[in-house]
Amino acid sequence: MFSRQSVRPWLVCLGGAIMLFSVMGLGSNVYSVYQPYIIAQNHFTNTQAAWIITTRSLFIVLGMLTAEQVCTRFGIRRAATASMLLLALSRFLFGMASTLPACLGAAAVTVIAYSWGGMIPLSLLINNWFQDRNAFALGAASAGSGLATIALPGPLTWIIQTQGVTAAFWWEGTFVLLLTLLVLILVRDSPAHLGLRPYRQHGNPAQPDSPISHSAPGGMTSLYWGLYLTAVFLTGAPTGIGISNVGVLYRTEGFAPGTVAALVSCVGLALMVGKVLYGELADRLGGRLSTYLLYVVALLAYVLLCLAPNGSVPTAFAAAAAFGLALPLSNVSYSIWARDFLGDAGFAKGLKWSQTLYALGIVVFGPVPGWMADRAGGYVSSYILFLVMMAVSFLFIVLVYRRTKSGGRPG
Repeated sequence: MFSRQSVRPWLVCLGGAIMLFSVMGLGSNVYSVYQPYIIAQNHFTNTQAAWIITTRSLFIVLGMLTAEQVCTRFGIRRAATASMLLLALSRFLFGMASTLPACLGAAAVTVIAYSWGGMIPLSLLINNWFQDRNAFALGAASAGSGLATIALPGPLTWIIQTQGVTAAFWWEGTFVLLLTLLVLILVRDSPAHLGLRPYRQHGNPAQPDSPISHSAPGGMTSLYWGLYLTAVFLTGAPTGIGISNVGVLYRTEGFAPGTVAALVSCVGLALMVGKVLYGELADRLGGRLSTYLLYVVALLAYVLLCLAPNGSVPTAFAAAAAFGLALPLSNVSYSIWARDFLGDAGFAKGLKWSQTLYALGIVVFGPVPGWMADRAGGYVSSYILFLVMMAVSFLFIVLVYRRTKSGGRPG
């Protein structure tokens, strides 16, 4: 029989999934549907439009640096609720925006919501509620962002084409307000607040529920800490900027709007599957081998994305599927790496700096795709750059894993 003890952690996981569906799925991933229409409606150049993404990245750095403190001071549940309300506000601001400064302001509000309701609070929440199946629960909850990318590009494209960009943003903002109520109902900071214990898959009620300890491995010197942070930094642009420009990549190569919307949805479906699969693999194979497999898929994805000019729809869908499967590198992996390389004692520190360096990578390279597109006539050159960056990141992560000898198969 299911008990409150066994079910409530998974309801919290569901609340985390709704949170990620909103702040990451709607606030970040689905934005690629809007980007071509915002460019056309406001007569922006590609460089101007890229500054919207860059502004988001600048404020992500601020948001990531403060997310842990916000969660600690006000509680995860309050931080999550506030982030959802900020996201709804950002949708309404985008709906009213008609100039570049107005769009930049709306983008800034979006990413504060993304930071305070994203992977840092979700990771802290899952750590509080799950002793067993931690990586799987994290992957399942973060898969909510992929569900948004599957379900909403088609309807949003239809609303934009029939009612306009403003109407689409207003509908989205209203939808987020409704989701905020669900997060408020489902999320609690820790099981102790409800008189419960963290989830244990094979726990014996007669045994004490002492936490499983993950000690820091040896060998993490300043040099290898720098290599690790550089590897994270290099994943920022290929994933964060890469997903925001998938739509405009294929639009500039002549793909039909409906096909582009389907491609974005394909990325979302694969992303949702990829997060759950990566979490399951990490629980079974350990962080090291599961990470290596993920990087291989990522490199394949960028090779296929670079083939967009050939006009092949099957190749485009293969690229979208591989890209979505690889995107857990930009979120779920940071929690796994932080525990593998720094243990429980350094987990919060590793997570904080991973998310911050990821955001900094997007800031530094944010204007590059638009700038290169204005000069090259398309976005393929940017994805070639992303391929090289991801290859170097893979090399650095391999070096850190070899040095620390961490992330092996669980006992």
